[in-house]
Amino acid sequence: MEENMENYFEFTLPFGFEKDGQTYRNGKMRLATTKDELEIQETDEVEMNSRYRDIMFLSKVIVEIDGLKPISTDIIRNLYEADFIYLQLLYRQINNDAGSKIISKCPNCGSFSNVKLSHLYENMGIYRQ
Repeated sequence: MEENMENYFEFTLPFGFEKDGQTYRNGKMRLATTKDELEIQETDEVEMNSRYRDIMFLSKVIVEIDGLKPISTDIIRNLYEADFIYLQLLYRQINNDAGSKIISKCPNCGSFSNVKLSHLYENMGIYRQ
């Protein structure tokens, strides 16, 4: 399959994957193929645990995280939950999933705005205090 850079999307994990005292946060994700989906469906682990399907799926479509590659299921399993959810939401957003946006009403002024769910985890610094 020929590489098309338009099918790659850069991301920054809210917390990052930690290994050997180093934190890896910046990565690239690609669009999934039908082949990816079929390979995942053929594994026994997916039938036993639907959450494992998402782990396997992300390990296939994430190309690298700060030079770490290939991305294994062990790396995905060891992400912080916020990072895992961020990646799931980002992938849905990339594929124009209508469920990745919500309409929110400001409690102060009453105005409405569209919120991309993947942006909810962009600034996690407030939780590290």
